[in-house]
Amino acid sequence: MSILPGGSVLLAVAAIAALQGRSLTPVVQGASPFETISVNPDTIMGWRFPVGERMDYSVTWEGIRLGTGSLTVEAIDTLQRREAYRVALEMSGGPPFYRVEDRIVSWIQPDPYASLQFVQKQKEGNYRRDRRIELDVEARTYTRYDLKDGRYVANDAETAVPIPEGALDEISYLYLARLLPLEVGKRYEFERYFKEDGNPATVEVLRKEEIRVPAGRFQTIVLRPEIRTDGLFGEGGEAEAYVSDDERRILVRLTTSLSVGSGNLFLTEYEPGNGGALIGPAETVPGDR
Repeated sequence: MSILPGGSVLLAVAAIAALQGRSLTPVVQGASPFETISVNPDTIMGWRFPVGERMDYSVTWEGIRLGTGSLTVEAIDTLQRREAYRVALEMSGGPPFYRVEDRIVSWIQPDPYASLQFVQKQKEGNYRRDRRIELDVEARTYTRYDLKDGRYVANDAETAVPIPEGALDEISYLYLARLLPLEVGKRYEFERYFKEDGNPATVEVLRKEEIRVPAGRFQTIVLRPEIRTDGLFGEGGEAEAYVSDDERRILVRLTTSLSVGSGNLFLTEYEPGNGGALIGPAETVPGDR
């Protein structure tokens, strides 16, 4: 998810940037203290997030509550004659002079892991954007469609653009991070972000830490994710994601630090879902959604 150029809007900077997987840490040249692991299909653990899993959040900036957010596995849909999980991130709130109402949705094929489609519906202040990105896993291309006059129209500049095998958008990248072994001191690296200039995408595992949030006390693994895109977050800073140190890998907290202050997204409630409806390796099925 992105915001207007130059718009260091409190709610968006505090939470949305981190949740989409973009680190605010500048790329530093030189030797890395982390052992780099190249992510391949054998590195990714099996999908474990059932339909109905939901995480609710409170968004704060410098200790002031600004809004709410949620991350939900909504359903299993069929796209490109393949079954995929529909996962939605929603954000709302912000100061009275700049309200945010955003919804982004990713359709994720779990095995082999890949994104099939990505939709953004944004209302941020006076700014509006509605776009759909379709990733063709067979042709290995993506096409962007923008909503104009009530219908989606292909964007000529982003039509049939090549993508890597198993390409990911921001939300499927976040869920992939939850499916990695996440050993402290390891840096997981892969060339799978759907836009070429965003690669390599990485997840650094910084430490383990016990934290308390409104939803309770959790033992967590602290991560620093990064997608190397030319972003709207060029100023220096840091983003960290805290996931529970258990098989659920609940996203417990997100934090960002900027020169203008720091923001947090805290888990307020977790719903594990119905415990079923896990789909197996991808197979084409009759019909389409």
